[in-house]
Amino acid sequence: VVIEFPYVFVQTLIYGSVYYAMASFAWTAAKFIWYIFFMYFTLLYFTFYGMMTTAVTPNHNVAAIIAAPFYMLWNLFSGFMIPYK
Repeated sequence: VVIEFPYVFVQTLIYGSVYYAMASFAWTAAKFIWYIFFMYFTLLYFTFYGMMTTAVTPNHNVAAIIAAPFYMLWNLFSGFMIPYK
């Protein structure tokens, strides 16, 4: 589990930086750090949930079946990222 922290952090920095620029968010240090902070913990949450479902089910196929509806609901009610212009 601990090995996921640096991998998710690198993934967050790469994806977060590209998305932040493409969404035309305000380029201030505080806003960018808050964005990376929330993105990092969101990705950790999804990663750890996937690991948990794999651990508590008999195999990875059952875990995917159980996890998919939860991922769909979380994405459905997560809102939209609309940049302020």
